[in-house]
Amino acid sequence: MKGELAHIKDEHEALALASLIDDEKKLDDCQFDLWKQYYVAACVAVFGKLQRSRRLDAVQSGCTVLSIFKQGDLMVVANAGDTRVVLGTASDNGAVTPSSSSST
Repeated sequence: MKGELAHIKDEHEALALASLIDDEKKLDDCQFDLWKQYYVAACVAVFGKLQRSRRLDAVQSGCTVLSIFKQGDLMVVANAGDTRVVLGTASDNGAVTPSSSSST
């Protein structure tokens, strides 16, 4: 969906993905409700900044969402829209190692 409601749709999709992951990975230990509150606040702040931009039409343009949440050994990546993600770790000597994933 592109246009006026794309940002709302993509935000809801990202939260739905996070809820599904919560069921699988037991994010209860990570205070999921608190994380969700911060996530929604961040989405609102970013959208507000986009709305104030003179170079972008935030209402008529498309929208994608990419979220990465990491706590301890747990890393959750959720995306909605046309986003593709490649994760890696950079060592002190500058070498980059791709991270493995348990799901695609």
